[in-house]
Amino acid sequence: MPVFTIHPDRVTEDFVRDLRRRAVMALALLLGIITISTISLMILDRHPDLSLYDRFLNALWDTLNLISTVGSLTEDLSSGQRVWAILVIALGLGAALYAFGTLQSLMHAGDVRRLYVRRKMQLALNSLENHFIICGYGVVGRRVAKEISKGGHPLVVIDQDDEAVSTADEEGYLTIRADCTRENTLRQAGVERAAGLIASLGADASNVFLILIARELKANLRIVTRADRDETRNTLRRAGASRVIVPSEIAGLQLSHLILRPHVSEFIASAIGEGEYEFAEFVISPEHGMAGKTLRDLNLPRRLGMIVISIIDVAGHHEFNPSADRVLQEDDTLIIVCQEGGMEYIESMD
Repeated sequence: MPVFTIHPDRVTEDFVRDLRRRAVMALALLLGIITISTISLMILDRHPDLSLYDRFLNALWDTLNLISTVGSLTEDLSSGQRVWAILVIALGLGAALYAFGTLQSLMHAGDVRRLYVRRKMQLALNSLENHFIICGYGVVGRRVAKEISKGGHPLVVIDQDDEAVSTADEEGYLTIRADCTRENTLRQAGVERAAGLIASLGADASNVFLILIARELKANLRIVTRADRDETRNTLRRAGASRVIVPSEIAGLQLSHLILRPHVSEFIASAIGEGEYEFAEFVISPEHGMAGKTLRDLNLPRRLGMIVISIIDVAGHHEFNPSADRVLQEDDTLIIVCQEGGMEYIESMD
């Protein structure tokens, strides 16, 4: 998949203007020679016995014969006409070769193709909705991209490091080579239509600046970020992050759980990392026809092998281990544990 590189507007405009100028100059030179030659042959009384319209067509035909060298003039030429024909052949053939050579060089040099690919990538970016934006494609960003793509969600990767961009491109992600702390970059990635943004830049200060810009562009955007130090957690939250993860803290918790509760840790590892089970969210919407029914009516454990471990209502309150007689309401969110791929069936459940 091609990489979309964001240039300043002036650079893009200059690039398009240069392509247009080179193509127009080549075509204008060729058309100018054809026009001058045609008019000159008419002035030199080429086919004087014909009407003005027929003289024009014949003069144009003679000009194209002379320039292309694929035809011949059957009628006798006067001395003046022969001298002019020599000039037309010399200048016209050169102009034709220059024009076609210029157009061919534009194609072979890849300028036109790069412009076409850029426009195609821009259309692809403009068509994205409810996608995720990953800013920074390091170790963390790469893992996040893998998990998001595994769930079938569209995503955009932004990084300005050439090696990171090449890796993301090789792995099949829609990739932008640019500075993600610039407002224009986030707009190009469709931040106003995005479902979430992952700030995984190498420095906390860069993540703070990125979050401030993203939050300004979309007030209700879900932003998740990492913090190198626990002291910067509150700073990132004040900047607008929805959740802040401290890798050292997560590692400490996991190590302690592995030594104190190994079986629980193994289950969570299999559920999250190895893909045997999965934790999932499911929002009750009108088209599913589940609103007004109880968990007992749905009978998810028997029918689909799913266990509802919590329900989050519209106000954001968690109801852990809900009763089987719990009546589901529209916009309730079910937190479910199921085998891998089990969520595919709940969408079509009657």
